Amino acid sequence: MSDAASLVEQLESLAREAVDALESAADSESIEAIRIRFLGRKEGRISGVLRGLGGLDPADRPQVGAAANRVKGQLEARLDERLEALAGAADQESAPDLTLPGRGSWEGGRHPVTRVMDEIWDVFRAMGFSRARGPEAETEWYNFQALNTPLDHPAADEQDTLYLEDSVLLRSHTSPVQIRTLEQHEPPIRILAPGWVYRRDTYDATHTPAFLQVEGLVVDEGITFVDFKATLAEFARRMWGPGTRIRLRPSFFPFTEPSAEVDVKRVITRDDGSTHETDWIEIMGAGMVDPAVLDAAGVDSERYTGFAFGMGPGRIAMVKYGVDDLRTFFENDVRFLQQFVPGGTR
Repeated sequence: MSDAASLVEQLESLAREAVDALESAADSESIEAIRIRFLGRKEGRISGVLRGLGGLDPADRPQVGAAANRVKGQLEARLDERLEALAGAADQESAPDLTLPGRGSWEGGRHPVTRVMDEIWDVFRAMGFSRARGPEAETEWYNFQALNTPLDHPAADEQDTLYLEDSVLLRSHTSPVQIRTLEQHEPPIRILAPGWVYRRDTYDATHTPAFLQVEGLVVDEGITFVDFKATLAEFARRMWGPGTRIRLRPSFFPFTEPSAEVDVKRVITRDDGSTHETDWIEIMGAGMVDPAVLDAAGVDSERYTGFAFGMGPGRIAMVKYGVDDLRTFFENDVRFLQQFVPGGTR
């Protein structure tokens, strides 16, 4: 066999070997590796054969060159075909299965506690209240002392309060906002202060170490207990319906005097149109502002009086939606939260 014929045979053998390798190539990276192995300029095996052209008789070189071009063209065509086949298979695998049942897109909604917070705010805004805010990291003065709570009070103990450093703590209620507002603004004052508060509470069905709270404060000349009770009764009616009643039970809070726990009794309408009253349910603590609190904030307690109240939107959400475990609101169970999207069952 002549040298030219031998080179042509090598080229055709390499082409068959490359085609066989292509049949087992499973991805584009494998195909590219075959291209480099056989057609690469420096290390390609076909390029290595063509380097032997220099030792051939000039009359034989055209035969080998033509064979090389034919083999390279055929191999490049097979490489492209294999790439297209793999791409088509991938598209087929990713195509949607039109035989499957339809599935709607996810729809978001406000968290149930956020919904209750917004409802509370809407009620009091309609009654002339303004929103006020304050820092979550507070001093002992604003969180306790200015609110007529000495530092030896059990509420100020480290077992109940989360201290940071240098008498700074995570506020245990939003009442410090009342003091800051009284310091910065002259009465009349009518504010609602929503925000996060923190306590060393056990995480259980009725307590969490971090929760939302809403405080209200009204201070003006001539504010009486009648104004206090009428405001909260109107809030209850707007929140739960015109048949809702409130009950005040004597209690004690350092920053109000007299103080009261506020209960509500709601009227529930059944599906058949009949109604029934619920049991009394506690919703907030409240009372007339203690004169010592006004004095601590620089407000003339001989001239001004007021009332304050505080409630937990999480607790009210439990009552509103019939949830018996506060932790349910924090566990992010989509099955539970999806009930509160538009069109949900709640």
